[in-house]
This record gives sequence, C-alpha cells and structure tokens, in this order.
Amino acid sequence: MRSNMIKVSICCITYNHSNYIRKCLDSFLMQQCNFEYEILIHDDASTDGTGNIIKEYAEIYPDIIKPIIQKENQFQKGIKGFNFIYNFPRAKGNYLAICEGDDYWTDQNKLQKQVDVLDNNTNISLCFHNAILQDLFENKQKDFNPPLEKKIFKTKDLILKRWFIPTASIMLRSNIEIPNWRNVNGDLEMLLISSLNGDLYYIDEKMSVYNYGSPYSLSRKSKGNGRTLLYKKKLNLLNHFDKYTNYKYILYSLAARIKILGGYTLSLLR
Repeated sequence: MRSNMIKVSICCITYNHSNYIRKCLDSFLMQQCNFEYEILIHDDASTDGTGNIIKEYAEIYPDIIKPIIQKENQFQKGIKGFNFIYNFPRAKGNYLAICEGDDYWTDQNKLQKQVDVLDNNTNISLCFHNAILQDLFENKQKDFNPPLEKKIFKTKDLILKRWFIPTASIMLRSNIEIPNWRNVNGDLEMLLISSLNGDLYYIDEKMSVYNYGSPYSLSRKSKGNGRTLLYKKKLNLLNHFDKYTNYKYILYSLAARIKILGGYTLSLLR
C-alpha cells in the first residue's frame, strides 16, 4: 500500500509519442528513492496508440500513474500549457519533476538526488542537471551542455544565456504559482518565475536523454517556417515577464531582444 505522503509529482505531457512513451514511463518507474511519488500524465488525444499504452501502464500501477486521456485534441481548440492546466493543479507533491513523453531519464537515483538538494537548501527554488542530446535529424548523440561554469544560476542567466536547462531535468517547488501565459515558451516561463523565488541549482551529471527532432516537438518546429514562430514566442515571453516583474529586469531583457532579433536576421540570410 502506498501512503498519502507524496513527495514528488512527475508531470508528463504526450502527443503521438508511441515510439517513446514506454521508455519514458519505465524511466519513471525505475526510480529508487526514500519517498513516494506520483506520475501525472496528460495525453492530447493521440492518434498513434499512445493513450492505449498509457492506459496499459496505469492498469498495472493504478496508485502511481494518474492519466488524463483526452478524447478531443485540446491544442486544436486553442488550449495551450497542458502542464499548467491539467497536471500542476492536481499535483500532491512538494516538488514537480518535468519530463515530456518523448524524453526519458537514465539515472535511477535522479529524483532522490534532486530532492536532497531542495530539501536541504530552502534558498533553491529549482534543481536541474545535464543531459544527453539524441539528435534524431543526424542520428548522433552529444552532451546537451558543455561543462557549466557554476552551480548556482539566477534570473539574469536565464534571460541572457542560450537555452541550457533540459526540460526533462527540471524539478521545482510546487508552491510556486506560475501563470499560464499564452503563446510563449512555457518551459522558459516556468524557469523564469521559479528564479524569482530562489536560485537555480545545477547538478553536473547527465541523468536524462533529450530526443531532439522527435515528431510534433518544439525542436521539430524550429526547422523551416517554424523558426519565425519560435522567435515570436521568445519576444512575447519577455514582454509578459517585464510586465510581471514591473520591468525590474528590463536592461537584461533589452539585451536579450537584441540578441534574439540579431539571430533571427542571420537565420533569414542563411
């Protein structure tokens, strides 16, 4: 029997991830830890059998896996931010661990290591780690990050640096209220809001795999015409964030805007 003392809520969103979801779920279930965790999954009416696989696992682990399987595609209805809407509100854990259905974890002690950091450091609002990037376009692997120069990161780092936090590495405190801004990069929004509540702590270990270029993923959208949409999402996020913080970080966000627009201009010339 599982207790009602859930420490971590694993939050997973899926859409047509039938080629990946078993490995993802198995990586959740292999976790070795001294606390209870739950697995919250939202499937957006997948058409490739992903929902059936999730149901299969939920029947075997009914006390752990708690799915929402949509019958109609919510994204096509204009609904976005599925973790914000469907997973975070029902989470019982002190901490939220994020992993999308086309990625997976590789270390059975990942959750324990991150919980230890957050339990022992009240000034830390979010913990992350390095990952392996599996490039599905070129069928090769590399480190998501080169060795990072420090363990503690702050709001300005998120604004100014390139993307350096793999989504499947994120664990944050569940008591941080994160607004669901529309048409922005939801992962970066989650990181920015968390950084306003404490520092971000980096574990220099590769404990997950990011499948870069899987169908329907943000990385797939970044190719071709989708690049324009991604740049607009970044700029829109900065607009929301500046207003949310009463323009406290405006100098950093202005520098980021210049960098974003410069990168976009160069991409058009290639």
